[in-house]
Amino acid sequence: MNMEEQEGNTVIRINLLQTAMTLGTYLGLYMILVYVFTALSIKYMALSLVSLPLMLGVPVVAFFLIKKFRDENCKPFFPFPVSWMLTILMFLFATALSCMAAYLYLRFIDNGAFSAIMMERLNAYVQASDLMAQNMTDAAQIEQYNQTMEQFKQYFTWLCSQPADQLTKQLLQSALVWSNLLSLIIGIIASKKIRINK
Repeated sequence: MNMEEQEGNTVIRINLLQTAMTLGTYLGLYMILVYVFTALSIKYMALSLVSLPLMLGVPVVAFFLIKKFRDENCKPFFPFPVSWMLTILMFLFATALSCMAAYLYLRFIDNGAFSAIMMERLNAYVQASDLMAQNMTDAAQIEQYNQTMEQFKQYFTWLCSQPADQLTKQLLQSALVWSNLLSLIIGIIASKKIRINK
């Protein structure tokens, strides 16, 4: 899929799929690194100091990949439709790559260790919350707390009981939702329309 934009006498041709696959591979490798550190931070809490900045860095890395491509290949101008489409496709390929890696890990390497650690962390959190809730005196507040904790436990128990393909599907859905929102923002910020002075 090629896109052409013309500004004055300058024509820029971009092979969107090829470019998006290349940029998506780099972003996908970064997202795999994020998933690795996020999974490890569940087991080793100190690594959450690394995993959280890495997770927040996903849109930053995506922006700099698009900006680097723009600066190297589209110096005169980089209109919003091209910027947005390239960012969407880059996120799509990155999500496919990172979710495939997550599936392969969960299906063939993990053997239920991730779910077991999640349940262990859930139980520790519930125990700590129950200790704090002992100081509550308002009956309505206690009832609200119990309902919230029960829903929380049910969700995580359901999530941890899912097979690898269902966990990957959940990850894929959330990644696609966030990537669609981020691609619009990054597309706007990375676009550039400069009039060429004759």
